[in-house]
Amino acid sequence: MWKRSIRHTRLLTRARTTRIVPCCHQYQELAWSSPPVETRTTSLRHAWNWAKIKPDPKNPFFAKRSTKNTPHTAVVLLRNAEVPMLQIQPPVFMPSTSEEVQHSLNILLFMSDFNNEPRPLAVNILACSSTGLIHYIQIANQHLSLILPTYNITNGGRQPELIPPLLKTFLESSAYTKIGFGGYEDSARIKDQYGITIKNILDIHWMAKIMGIGSSSVGMLHDVFGEVHDVYIPGRIHPDGNHSSQADRQQGEQGRSQQHLQQSPQEQGAIIDPRRWDWESHGDLELSRELVRCVAQDAFATLKMYDNIVNQKFKPGYQPGPIDSRITTDRARNFLLTSVPRGTLLPVRSLHHLLKGPFMSPEINVVQRDALALALMRQLIDSRELVADRADPSPLSFQDPSILGRKVLLPGVRSSEAILSQQQSRKVIAEAFGCRPDELRLMQDSDMARKPDKIQDLECFLGVYEWLEFLPGAELDEPSSSTSRDQVQKRVGAQDNTSAIPTSSRKLQTLLALFLNFGTVARRANDRPVETKQWVAQRIERLVQQGALLRSAGSDGWIRINPSLLRRLKRIDNKPSSIN
Repeated sequence: MWKRSIRHTRLLTRARTTRIVPCCHQYQELAWSSPPVETRTTSLRHAWNWAKIKPDPKNPFFAKRSTKNTPHTAVVLLRNAEVPMLQIQPPVFMPSTSEEVQHSLNILLFMSDFNNEPRPLAVNILACSSTGLIHYIQIANQHLSLILPTYNITNGGRQPELIPPLLKTFLESSAYTKIGFGGYEDSARIKDQYGITIKNILDIHWMAKIMGIGSSSVGMLHDVFGEVHDVYIPGRIHPDGNHSSQADRQQGEQGRSQQHLQQSPQEQGAIIDPRRWDWESHGDLELSRELVRCVAQDAFATLKMYDNIVNQKFKPGYQPGPIDSRITTDRARNFLLTSVPRGTLLPVRSLHHLLKGPFMSPEINVVQRDALALALMRQLIDSRELVADRADPSPLSFQDPSILGRKVLLPGVRSSEAILSQQQSRKVIAEAFGCRPDELRLMQDSDMARKPDKIQDLECFLGVYEWLEFLPGAELDEPSSSTSRDQVQKRVGAQDNTSAIPTSSRKLQTLLALFLNFGTVARRANDRPVETKQWVAQRIERLVQQGALLRSAGSDGWIRINPSLLRRLKRIDNKPSSIN
């Protein structure tokens, strides 16, 4: 007996009482010999709602559904349609024509719809590592995988309009959740090559990365979020040049896993990464059984790990890193306070790159270092240690990598603005550069040619000042002996007592890069980079000659602010501000 549908009786069609097996045999010639009906290929309703689709007795998909036999039924339908089958367990099919892609995808979507909220589907893009062109698009659920040869269908990617309509509608639909490893990169590839915008796509690589768990392949994530009873076997090219050995072809999955554990890495061969495979040079997918197994394994493992990643359920025996430690967060905050000025807008990508540097332990590999730095950035933003730009009211969300392009800042006022906003500091800075207080208004002029040299020097000094004044020991005189140097290092709390370069300095090239990219001249440098860079270099040289800046270790050495001038400005900042 067929299991009764949970939907209301009046919403079902008359075909719900028809057995699906007789329906397949009765209508298979009529159903598979002609292309699908236009209304079914171009309109994709969420979960293929039975109440919204007109009954069609010629369509076997309107037969009664059952959760017990649907996977097997889908395989029967595909084999009756003579769709090439690449792997039996788990089943993997590769339709060769556009019509077969339409039918196969129709079966897969119908099979995935048991409830009002269908389960996510795995979508992976297999692009050639040498040309960058997409060769295959894989779509899979927990029971079935389809590998669609879009490269051949579109004549080598030269005719993107030949993409099957149902595939295009599925990718552009937000009804189904699509997940994959590197899903956001795959989405950009499809957008560039076929002009299709994938909606409702999630990237398990990014989801794990913002948790502080780095990965470069599905296998690395499987070691963290995989189930205990699941065995992930990386694909390998054997030393004899084959993709799979003769013993692998004769053994089953269990025997192959036991042989994999017994072999050494040299005997197993080089690891195959389907996402970075050279499809142009190494032949078609159908000729390599090991490649098919790797592609299918990645898709099914992605679907199984998705819930564990969302619920942060780690594999038994895995110990997560100390990213939730208060000490680690405090170290990151202190590191940023001594690396970037307050009130200066900086891209999240730049701060993320900054945290990957000397702050991280050298024992951490590059992949894990990148993930830990991103997780720390998320904690600092969530704790309001870093805030968004007031001009951009949209909330900061780590849902996708677009957060890396947003700009954040340490709460506070920029040093240059604070100096010009107080009457005493304006007087000090004007005297230092030989300007009258009323001449400071010339800094607001947008035409640099109309500004005298002393105003241009002052403008450059204020821009450089905000990148140097907060450094440890910036107010102290540079030590001349080892004894005094040790005393200075002890006072500023530095950890490196062996370096002769004070912690209050920056390299000239580093200072130029920070000032031009993120300083007060960033917009001008973006429009006229060569001219602005020459102007900044000349002004810094003039400031060194005037004594406002000090330079050590040669012409390309370290730059610091004159301690006497800095102390006068800091003394004013520490007083309560009563005059604006």
